[in-house]
Amino acid sequence: MTLFTFTSGPYETHAYLVGDEPSGEAMVVDAPPGSAAQIAETARKNRLTVHHIINTHGHWDHMADNSILKRLTGAAVLCHADDEILLREPDRMRAFGLMESVEPMTADRYLKHGDTLAVGALTFRAAHCPGHSAGLVVLYEPREKVCFCGDLIFAGSVGRTDLPGGSWEALAKAIRENILTLPDDTQLLCGHGPVTTVGRERATNPFIREILTEQRRR
Repeated sequence: MTLFTFTSGPYETHAYLVGDEPSGEAMVVDAPPGSAAQIAETARKNRLTVHHIINTHGHWDHMADNSILKRLTGAAVLCHADDEILLREPDRMRAFGLMESVEPMTADRYLKHGDTLAVGALTFRAAHCPGHSAGLVVLYEPREKVCFCGDLIFAGSVGRTDLPGGSWEALAKAIRENILTLPDDTQLLCGHGPVTTVGRERATNPFIREILTEQRRR
């Protein structure tokens, strides 16, 4: 797996260009503001053809460059159906931190829980993980042991749940069922901040300890 990370926008949001070198196929995970030109140029220089732009969720700092990146690469935009309203009507997020104009668009395809997405020899499994937003999805590649987790979980923290569609109970359930069930050496490539691992967060993240304590009480 070939991986390039791009950080841009006022919230230092990460975009990931993920490629399979033998086939030259690639996908992009998230498209924060100001990222599109650099992503497209990096793909061109490395002879990667971007087939998919995946939005882990519809918050504007993860999808603001969707339309630009689609025009530059010809790739299809994918998201979960529960967050597509935020792509079509991005001004809904203006009261929750939207700092600039975002071009509305419609997703080309929806990702559902359990879907698989092939990028050359790589196979990513999608899991619907609401809680930070209604339609957040994570993508896990078992052979590479990497999980692109958007704003579900961070190094030492978890996604906020006070925005529309947020729910602590849903977020805790999503983490229990779709993150803590992965091998401890799985790398978590988050929407913000450093790369971490499932094992590190299980051992050190205070929010994960709270989630596990709640589970034991049931």
